[in-house]
Amino acid sequence: MPTSLGWRLLALGVVAVAAGRAFGILELYVIGTAAVTAVMVAWALRLAHRSRLSLNRLVSSGMVAVTEPVDVRLQVTNLRRLPSPTVLLSEQVSGEPDARFSLAPVPGGSTATSSYRLQPTRRGVLEIGPTVVSDIDGLGLAHRRRIVHRRTRVVVHPPIEALVPPRLPVGGGLSLPSDFHRRSLGLESDEFDVLRPYVEGDDLRHIHWRSTARLDEFTVRRFQPSRPGRMTVIIDTRPPGNLVNVQDRTTSVAASIVNAVLRSGDEAQVLTTDGRGTRLLSSYSEVGVALEFLALLDGGQSGIAVQLIGEGSVVVAVSASPDAIDDDGARHELAERLEASLIVTYGSGHRSTPAPALDYEGGWIHLTGPGQLPSLWRVPALAGRGVADLV
Repeated sequence: MPTSLGWRLLALGVVAVAAGRAFGILELYVIGTAAVTAVMVAWALRLAHRSRLSLNRLVSSGMVAVTEPVDVRLQVTNLRRLPSPTVLLSEQVSGEPDARFSLAPVPGGSTATSSYRLQPTRRGVLEIGPTVVSDIDGLGLAHRRRIVHRRTRVVVHPPIEALVPPRLPVGGGLSLPSDFHRRSLGLESDEFDVLRPYVEGDDLRHIHWRSTARLDEFTVRRFQPSRPGRMTVIIDTRPPGNLVNVQDRTTSVAASIVNAVLRSGDEAQVLTTDGRGTRLLSSYSEVGVALEFLALLDGGQSGIAVQLIGEGSVVVAVSASPDAIDDDGARHELAERLEASLIVTYGSGHRSTPAPALDYEGGWIHLTGPGQLPSLWRVPALAGRGVADLV
């Protein structure tokens, strides 16, 4: 099919032929005939010399944080023996301008690579594809289009700030946060269970010398695998926590906490006050489930309808409620309603915009911008006391 340039040239050619015949001007007739012929020949060549290309799209990562670039590489393989025509590629990208670029003729049986970069500006899902492949001639007069419907999905999650992992005793209070050490006796990931008589092959390091002396026989300690702690992060999606710009920050706080908990080997879950949430995540390999949930989180409701949190879970609530920021009583009421050991607030209150702060006695961290959480999250550990012991 002719391109827009081809259609214009064809129209001018027809007008020139008609004018040349009407007024007997040979030059106009020749020019018009040449223009029409050029478009027809280009069109015929596109129909006769069709490309047969295979496209393979590779992305640098299927999951990136906001503002992190996504490098996309297209591998184009010519399945014919003859060189392909010049090709114009156009990739649709959800929420972003289409990526357009041309590819020089690819020798038969060869593969060419073309790359471009995307720069996500907000959390969500980038869907790349389909790809429109247009064969064009050297003069750009005619083209042949086909659509490759393959799509690639990239999750754009909130930014993650590096936090020191918290200590999460099984079913107990929160000691926020210090260098993470599992309480172990003899083995890195095991806990002391019971004493038993020594048998050949036991590790000599596990001999319990006091019991050996008392019982007059070698006694060793038996270990069982330590159980992970559990944390539930609840995001307050009541207004103004349902606004996109507010959720961009509250989801970042939640992502940072969940990432630290799962990385340390404990279990984590993300819930919202309007009843949405993830399943319980038991290993760091599942962090993508939480990040995708936070990437897609949108909107909220005015009430609190949190689903079952889970017995023995330490709860941290993340809120942008001005009442929770301004009023100790409202904050304490929210903590009781959600059974939270710690409230992390973000933004400004009704009266003013308070500075970033840690109320250690009240189990409260307040943030006004990015980059503040890591230092405030670490402070209780430096004091050597647990927040959960004080609320």
